[in-house]
Amino acid sequence: MKLNVFQIVLTNSDAVYFSGQVLQGHVILELTKNTKVSDIRMSFRGKAFVHWTEQAMRGPGESRYKEIRHHSATEEYIDVSKHLLSRGSTSSSTNNESRILEAGQYTYPFQFHIPPTSPSSFEGQYGFVRYWVKVAIERPWKEDVSVKKLFSVVCPVDLNREPSADQPTHNEKEKKMCCLCCISGPISASLRLNKKGYVPGETVFIQGDVNNLSSRKIGSTSVELLMTTTFHTPIKSRTVTHQVAKLHHGSIPSGGSDAWEGDRLVLPPLPPSYMIGCNVMDVRYTLELRAYPVGPAFVLTVPVEILIGTVPLNSTLERYLSAHQMTPPTPRQHGSKRGGASALAENQNRPPQYIPPTFSPSPMCHFHLHDDEDDQRTSMEGSYAPAYITFNFEVLQPRRQQTVRFAT
Repeated sequence: MKLNVFQIVLTNSDAVYFSGQVLQGHVILELTKNTKVSDIRMSFRGKAFVHWTEQAMRGPGESRYKEIRHHSATEEYIDVSKHLLSRGSTSSSTNNESRILEAGQYTYPFQFHIPPTSPSSFEGQYGFVRYWVKVAIERPWKEDVSVKKLFSVVCPVDLNREPSADQPTHNEKEKKMCCLCCISGPISASLRLNKKGYVPGETVFIQGDVNNLSSRKIGSTSVELLMTTTFHTPIKSRTVTHQVAKLHHGSIPSGGSDAWEGDRLVLPPLPPSYMIGCNVMDVRYTLELRAYPVGPAFVLTVPVEILIGTVPLNSTLERYLSAHQMTPPTPRQHGSKRGGASALAENQNRPPQYIPPTFSPSPMCHFHLHDDEDDQRTSMEGSYAPAYITFNFEVLQPRRQQTVRFAT
């Protein structure tokens, strides 16, 4: 089969859509010679898949053997197919099962409504939520030729609808150190945030204290942003935690203290909290203040959970506009649900010149090439990683600047 061009083109070049939007595009097919085909079939798919294996030794003595157990779960969100090759096409029919497509270029427009309950795209260590469009040219007595286009879906999480998102949150802990046979004084730490809910691109200002009343030196302290993902199957669940970003402070001598006074941590593109709409995966975020005593001792950790959304708090926007001496915009009606997430974001009540959103891959999601449903004759346009909304907030300078190191 002589194919000069065979590709799927989406109207939204970012290939990012909110749940409930309309996916639009067209298929371009260019043949260099007449070709017999049975059908040209387009499929829209969206699914979650979780899988991991566990190994254990079974049996007594010399008859022991290794047992491998598979844990898996699947959820289907989209499974729709349509025929692109109609009986009324300009191709010449040979019989009821196949026809001849003459050499030349063909364009097949399409559109599809993404279900409003679709969860956000995600690529994790033991599972994924993935969406794609696939077009297959079916040929009589020959292998199909197909092309596949992945796209990202973002399930909106409006922080204004989360009762705790604009509330201050804090935590504190204390730990007593043992020095040989004597009990030393305690190490205490507290972590405070002026609110619980944030969007990617927003700055988290860290407030905290560490007091070292022990006889030991504290080698360093840090604040880490952690992403915890739980993968569920009918029998068992598995949880993994990855570091997203980290801030450092130096040592604290015995009897000394250290204060975190508005240290700044800018959130990178991240999947929204909770993975709403998905029952086999859950994502949560935690900020942890850690104190590392010198010598053999347990690390003191003070965790505070935060929420990651896609729509910022109204109070955050008001403070941003006030800080930059801007006048709040006149509310506008939402635009069409067509055109992708970028177009819809720019038609919200807040014009893009105030906090322009962009869509970028997350440093925490793996890149994807092919999966088990693809064969050697399925082509893709390079690698793929899900993209998420992020806002270009310009923030006031904090009292202390810190360098943020993102996990790789």
